[in-house]
Amino acid sequence: MGATKTKEKHPKGFYACCITFMFERLAFYGAKPLLLLFLITAVAEGGLGIERTDAAIMAANLTAYTYMAPLIGGVISDRWLGARYAISLGYIIMALGYIVGWRADSPAMINAMIILVSIGTGLFKGNLNALIGRQYHNKELLDAAFSIQYSYVNVGAFVGSLLTGFLYLHVFKKGDVLGFRQCFLMAALWCIVGLVWFVLNWGNLQGQGIKPFKYLTDEKGEIIGSTHTADEGAGKKEPLSKKEKERMGAIILVSALSVIFWLFYYQQDLALVIYMTDYVKMSLGSFEIAPSWITTTWNGLLCVALGGIMAAIWKKLAERPQGDMNMFKKVGLGFLFVGLAFGVMVLCELFRGVGADASVKASVLWPILFSAVITIGEMCFSPLRNAFVSKYAPKKYLSLLMGVIAVSTFVANKLSPYVQAFIEKFDVFPVFVGIFVIMMAFTALLFAVNKQLNKLVED
Repeated sequence: MGATKTKEKHPKGFYACCITFMFERLAFYGAKPLLLLFLITAVAEGGLGIERTDAAIMAANLTAYTYMAPLIGGVISDRWLGARYAISLGYIIMALGYIVGWRADSPAMINAMIILVSIGTGLFKGNLNALIGRQYHNKELLDAAFSIQYSYVNVGAFVGSLLTGFLYLHVFKKGDVLGFRQCFLMAALWCIVGLVWFVLNWGNLQGQGIKPFKYLTDEKGEIIGSTHTADEGAGKKEPLSKKEKERMGAIILVSALSVIFWLFYYQQDLALVIYMTDYVKMSLGSFEIAPSWITTTWNGLLCVALGGIMAAIWKKLAERPQGDMNMFKKVGLGFLFVGLAFGVMVLCELFRGVGADASVKASVLWPILFSAVITIGEMCFSPLRNAFVSKYAPKKYLSLLMGVIAVSTFVANKLSPYVQAFIEKFDVFPVFVGIFVIMMAFTALLFAVNKQLNKLVED
């Protein structure tokens, strides 16, 4: 049995979907980091000259609503379109959005871009994750598959942001006019390339995504086990079983845990950045380091490097006689490493001297270590949520529940500034200690009740 599992390979359609996702991330992370700069830069320098507060809200909406929209996109796919057509339409709408950004000369046009990109992402993201899951007969490979997919996603994010950051400053710049607009056009072109790639690989998708996921289909895309008409009626009227309802409840619970996880994870972009600005010597020798290189660039590189490693670990665990760790234990591991990351910052402050003024600087190696540890937590949790939904979602709600997972990140994004506003009332050391204690408590609780939680999904 173990030897058979070792030889089993990921399907061709899996890699086709990973590259499809990578092109979308190239576009999104090529445009997203530039949006705020484009809004606040003076008109004479190629921007729109919008007031900073309004610009910040508009830029935040791009991220937030691209996490909310997959819930609606999942419903559309599950009921009518089917995943491959929803994904393709999503690419077209995203490309149109970025083209609007290329020509934008007012806040109204930027809002139109945000709406179009969000709608396109809603049709794209959750449905592509669901399409990956439906190509696997052996569901034990899904944790490894989504860990690999996460590396492709982060390659797109890293290259997209790195490339357009160079292009708008150096290649597309004309005199004093920065090349923001051309970068939005490039994002549209990435979407078109991704669409062409995806359509050319329809033949590698094992017939999946032609029909909504409430139907089981063969490799030709034909519904298995009944006529089209009969199965349509059954798909709409057949009630969920008790176990299916329990599994939906488990997916919603994991989504709720996601909100807690991301709330504290995102404090690296707020609390940690503030700490680095005030209390860390941001250089190695004479080489100066920007805080974003630690929280974003270093994180992206680690995600790419860890993708294959984590996939191998999950595959090896699945080949044990007792099988893989269940999802709730892996969620616990995610909470554990986030807690340990803030434990690193507790040690950092102890070595620096608790309460010492800003003239006493800690080494930048502490935040670098923090980012490495918290990224391990991210890799234990974030890509596996999609695998969990693929394994246990009732087939007629597969894309919808992929959207529910994405909405949890939207909620965390919206709540995160309020958490930061609250913790700013305290000194930095008790904040780090408090987050460490909270995450350790959740870790202990999840491991204590994981058998009861796992009964929700396993027979």
